Amino acid sequence: MRNTFILLLLASVLQGCATFDGVLVRQTEAEAFLAKTGERTETVLAEGNTFTLNRCIAVALQNNLNMEAAALEKRLARLNRRIAFANFLPEISLQYTSTELDRAPASQIFGNMQTTMQDRIVRETAVQAQMPIFAPATWFLYAIHQRGEEISEEAADYTGQMIALQVTGLYFQFLATRETRRILEAQHVAAVALMKEVDAYHGEGMVTDADRAQVKVLLLARENALELNSRAIELCQAELLEAMGLSPTAEIQLDGAATLNKPEGGQEDWILDALLHHPRLAIADRLVEIEKEKARIAIADFLPMLAGFAARSHTSNSFMAFPYVSAMGFTGLMTLFNGFANVNEYLAARTEQEKAFLAREQESLALMLEVVRAHSHLADAETQLNLADAAADAAKIKLKEETAKMHEGLLRPSEMLDSVAQHDTAQVNAANAQYQKQVMTAIAWNVLGATWRGQKDENNE
Repeated sequence: MRNTFILLLLASVLQGCATFDGVLVRQTEAEAFLAKTGERTETVLAEGNTFTLNRCIAVALQNNLNMEAAALEKRLARLNRRIAFANFLPEISLQYTSTELDRAPASQIFGNMQTTMQDRIVRETAVQAQMPIFAPATWFLYAIHQRGEEISEEAADYTGQMIALQVTGLYFQFLATRETRRILEAQHVAAVALMKEVDAYHGEGMVTDADRAQVKVLLLARENALELNSRAIELCQAELLEAMGLSPTAEIQLDGAATLNKPEGGQEDWILDALLHHPRLAIADRLVEIEKEKARIAIADFLPMLAGFAARSHTSNSFMAFPYVSAMGFTGLMTLFNGFANVNEYLAARTEQEKAFLAREQESLALMLEVVRAHSHLADAETQLNLADAAADAAKIKLKEETAKMHEGLLRPSEMLDSVAQHDTAQVNAANAQYQKQVMTAIAWNVLGATWRGQKDENNE
């Protein structure tokens, strides 16, 4: 038995002294991570061909690692609250001892005369229970952990809202980039057709070499814009997939039919909704309550703590007159002279409480400013959208007229290049303005605390 224990001890020591192969461990972990991520991505993308905004958000809330971290924080807060509840329960301890001596203890009387004092083998058992009777700090400590659990729930909700906002922004950015590509492809086709026409006119001597060179530069610019747009689409797609907790190297098809509705009411209504419903203020409220409980704990330090106890023990020593012994009673603990520390701890707790009140007011003012800013930005986005649509319509009409003039020989190709560039820019700006308005609407809902509430929000579709 002893040899077996020594071998096990040596094996554990040798294993603990083994060299850590960081490269091998990293390779193993990387392969496992890639396999896990690839399997999850394949499973999610195989569920359907196109993804709506709601579906993208749902996938992100299920797979984003920040949501998993928030869930772990909730779990830890719940466990800490249960640990605090254990202070209300009785403490029961069981003790067992067995003593074996080589000879029974004896006391020498006269000469060689001895008298035995106890048995050679003695076994003793003891059971003791203690129950708090009056411990106010225990109640306040439990209340603190209750507020902590509530904060973790609000923090998880706010994490979900921020993930939903991130996915919404990336979703519309992806759509805007994809819409820009459609415009660029149409413009490239138009540039190719224009190049053919100019080549024909150049062959007949109706177009100079300088005009032909300028049109060729236009065609090269369109091709370069398409290449840049292709890389932008890949980047937007990777960022969206990463936010959804999927592999950034995969491909996803989006349904561009999502439209976000503007929150109802004016700026004052928005501010009131934000002050009532935003998770950041809900967290601030609970931080204030925690500081109140700490102040109560500081007051409780002036009070005595009482606890009742009961115990029963048994010994196998036959020399004992009463092998079974029972006891019960109560104990009290109170500091007689610790006033200086207790008073200052109470004052410090009150100061922390005032600090928490101030922090909540600061958070409220900051949130009000965010609402004002979001309201202004959304109004700007609506104005920019109206202007961009009008500019796109005007540029389209102008390009149509100048194209007809060029076909009639009334306008040189080089003279209409400015109109072509204005038309291209106006179309791209109109598409971007449309999606920018959607993003500003999503931000407006976010500052109101209504981006995501753990269920599908009808305001977002």
